[in-house]
Amino acid sequence: MKEFKIERYDESLSKVWDDFVGTSKNGTFMLTRKFISYHQDRFEDSSLLVYKKTKLIAVFPANSKENTIYSHQGLSYGGLILPKQIKLKDVLTVFGEILKYYNQKSFSNLLIKQTPSLYHLQPSDEIEYALFVCKAELYRRDAAICLRPSSFAPNENRKRKIKSTNAHNFQIRETDNMKPFWNEVLIPNLQISHGGTPVHSLQEIQFLKDSFPENIKQYDIYEGDKIIGGTTLFNANKTSLAQYISATTYGKSIDALSSLFSKIITKESTGFEYFSFGHSNENNGRVLNHTLSYWKESFGGSTTTHDFYDVQTSNYVLIEQLVE
Repeated sequence: MKEFKIERYDESLSKVWDDFVGTSKNGTFMLTRKFISYHQDRFEDSSLLVYKKTKLIAVFPANSKENTIYSHQGLSYGGLILPKQIKLKDVLTVFGEILKYYNQKSFSNLLIKQTPSLYHLQPSDEIEYALFVCKAELYRRDAAICLRPSSFAPNENRKRKIKSTNAHNFQIRETDNMKPFWNEVLIPNLQISHGGTPVHSLQEIQFLKDSFPENIKQYDIYEGDKIIGGTTLFNANKTSLAQYISATTYGKSIDALSSLFSKIITKESTGFEYFSFGHSNENNGRVLNHTLSYWKESFGGSTTTHDFYDVQTSNYVLIEQLVE
């Protein structure tokens, strides 16, 4: 379409990109260049900006690897970021032009981690329809547990556990220092449980916390002067997400996290429409950790899904046939 123009992202466009995301209907701080830049050296950036005539109407965070485009391997979610006012036909055309652009650059497939609808400021499912038209394959679906802080209703078992924690001398502290939780709780726990490490290093998460102090919050729980657990929240738009949750062996034995999340949900997250515990899946969503999922549900949560698609870039012709 002649009136649509695609521009490859470069650093000179960072402010234009971030200003657009800040006024979009489905973008979050995690989709800004300010956030993406913390690990830009790990990925071959292939992000795009799309203009209709001279007006920017979409941005698409992406990286490339071999003959595949990803949106985005270094982010929790991605996809097409749109303005609050845009017509469905324009979104279809934009997505078709993006597929065509990548196809002409010899990329055969596009893998998209959709931005969950919990983060949408208004309905933003145009891309779902575009993916349907393009015969995209749903190759992964995670099941996340979410609740509304305004109607916090833990089950009876969780209520008893929350009540029993009142016998302990817990202190819940919001902090800007990520080191105690990372080094004394999270890393040791992950090594014991999975033999792994956090997605973010201490240096990376501290950089992000310092860069986004209003979006990234750290809450640690102490008994006396000893940290026994904590959570790292990523707050975006109308949703507060527990990006990391962990407790020491002792913290688990006395169920310190029941006390922590009871306070966070009822005191710290009341300004959000949703609180998300995240998913409990492995193997592209085909394995569910039932114990962990039930633990999250016991706080009164229920399931929402996060979808991942694989679409052949050559299928841009299907959109052209629809919109011509």
